[in-house]
Amino acid sequence: MLQGKAFLVTGAGGALARAVIPALHRAGARLFLSDPREERMAERARAYGAKTFVADLTRLEEAEALARFVEREAPLFGVVHTVGGFAAGRFLDSDPGLYDWLLDLNLRTTFNLLKATLPYLEARGEGFFAAIAAGPAWTGAGPGKALYTMAKTALASLIRSLQGEVQGVRFLLVYPMGTLDTEANRKAMPEADPSRWIAPELIAEAILLAASAKGGRLLELPIYPPT
Repeated sequence: MLQGKAFLVTGAGGALARAVIPALHRAGARLFLSDPREERMAERARAYGAKTFVADLTRLEEAEALARFVEREAPLFGVVHTVGGFAAGRFLDSDPGLYDWLLDLNLRTTFNLLKATLPYLEARGEGFFAAIAAGPAWTGAGPGKALYTMAKTALASLIRSLQGEVQGVRFLLVYPMGTLDTEANRKAMPEADPSRWIAPELIAEAILLAASAKGGRLLELPIYPPT
């Protein structure tokens, strides 16, 4: 489906990328991985023949260096941006540091990556950019999630606004409508029932389907856990 097309996966050492990378590999994509720490993605890079680039995407110059790195190897076609951060807590107990952290990981990294990669995609008149929003950005904030919802809603608004401005690029916003079934979440919530959580593989397959589609400028997919 995506034979030979160059795809960049950010947050390549993370739990969601663990499912996204093999899904793109099975579809024939040529893979490029990025993470702030080389060791987090090294094993996956070896397993799938991917090239890696260490970058802190909260810094625009590093995002631009990453885009240039991919472009020197192959024309960039797709970006799957999995970088993000979550924190919960009562709004009145939060501090500016938490505000900055959530905006940096969820919004600033997206802004920087869009600035770095979209000129290449738009110049060719084709491309794909997927980002991960969150359930509260679809339905509204629940208790204790005001700042997280703010950051993810801002991310979604940025992506939506680009569909009429950037030509030839298809955007995807994924909204996980529940907890992801990851090793970290199982350790953090040992009493919870993970059978009611969302499998990262389901999100990976949705991204793959959207990346392989034809036409359209914006797709928004809420993905629900099992009932």
